[in-house]
Amino acid sequence: MPKASEDKDVGRASQDVVVRHIEHDSATTFQTICGGLVISAFIFVWMASLMSPLLLYISVVNSRYTSAFVIVALTVVAYLPWKRGPLTDPISKFVDGYHQYYYSSSSITFEGDVPDPKKNEKTFYAVHPHGAFCLGWSMLYHNPIFINTKFCFSPALLASPLFRIWSRITGNSGGADKASMVRCMKDGMGVALPPGGFEEATITSTAHDRVYIKKRAGFIKICLQHGYSIRPAYAFGERHLYSNVQGLWGLRHQLNKFGVPTIAIAGLWAFPLLPKRPRNVGLHVVVGRKMFLPKIENPTKDDVKEWHQKYISSLSKLFEDHKEKFYGNEAKTTKLEIW
Repeated sequence: MPKASEDKDVGRASQDVVVRHIEHDSATTFQTICGGLVISAFIFVWMASLMSPLLLYISVVNSRYTSAFVIVALTVVAYLPWKRGPLTDPISKFVDGYHQYYYSSSSITFEGDVPDPKKNEKTFYAVHPHGAFCLGWSMLYHNPIFINTKFCFSPALLASPLFRIWSRITGNSGGADKASMVRCMKDGMGVALPPGGFEEATITSTAHDRVYIKKRAGFIKICLQHGYSIRPAYAFGERHLYSNVQGLWGLRHQLNKFGVPTIAIAGLWAFPLLPKRPRNVGLHVVVGRKMFLPKIENPTKDDVKEWHQKYISSLSKLFEDHKEKFYGNEAKTTKLEIW
């Protein structure tokens, strides 16, 4: 299995630690193809998961009992209490080892300390932007550093047998509902979430860096209640991966409230569901420094508002501090849009 280089960034801040770095155009053709296969598998599972109830219904109605049996069997496997082990490890290592090589360049950088995979840390990772398929988030998800961090997915998506099996094999998954996250916090586990959700995916644009956060303060409240620190994370280059139809925001966001994705995307011209590979950008995830929040069992609206604004300021600073490194001359005219 190929190994990415490990080094320390000597740019803006000497304390930035790069734990994974693929140099520009350094991947072999074989590595790039394997990376494409990983992403294709993920996208296939994601889309098939959304359609699995319909597929089961069609199979039963049309007396295709073999197909129906396969779906039911996958559902049983998905919900059995098995753990990752010798059968699943080769798959997870393949996904983690090759995903990053698809892009023209890629990296994972930490401002300050790197999480200890052997310890539970009371840290909440808020990852932006969602993009079409959360590919920056995915690079963190299957990285062994985050094995003790619960990555929270849409409950509807996680309920699907195909997606549930995939997510259990490739990382540490959980539901994005409040009850599930609170259970993790009571156990002192790290938690990761893309706070912008489907709304942030909807506003994806190749021309603008956008985050949907003004109306997303729920995670701030539960972090205050459980004394969790927050680390904002930003995936530079995520917006370049897919073109997305713009406009009709009101209607699309109304549908998002019902858990309906409203992206209309195009990636590579030959394979539209695969992401583009812009040579000058790549995909680079930066995990910011910790925001240390006080523990307030019953935070007021003013408490939540205060720390929500501090979070937005911290996220904006993270973006401004690193945009020149990853965007080059484009950074001079690039601003982070706060929706």
